[in-house]
Parts: sequence; structure tokens; C-alpha cells
Amino acid sequence: MAWQHISDEDLGRYHLGMVTDESELAPLEEHLLGCPRCVERAEEAATYVDTLRATMITGNFDLD
Repeated sequence: MAWQHISDEDLGRYHLGMVTDESELAPLEEHLLGCPRCVERAEEAATYVDTLRATMITGNFDLD
């Protein structure tokens, strides 16, 4: 099997806790253990998702 990085969609789903099936979760977490590039992207996805959550909660939609 060829080495493939985790998609942005899957990183977002992972951070939101939407990846719950062990057959999907285990390989994703294993990949994160060995891939600094995907860890960095996962951190960026987490920041993005957290910012969206905070914006939705506070209603502070500053579009400028």
C-alpha cells in the first residue's frame, strides 16, 4: 500500500470527534505518529475548527 497523507477533510473530522470507527481511527492515528507533516496539518485544522466554533458561539462574525 502506498503512503498517503491524511486528507484535510479527515483531519477536520478527526478533530471534531467524528472518526469513531476503529477501522478508520487506528490507521489515522498510526499515520499521525509517524508523519510530522500531517501532525502540523492536524494542528492547523484544529486551530481552524476551534476558531469556527468560537465564532459560532460568540456570534462575533468580523468579516473585515
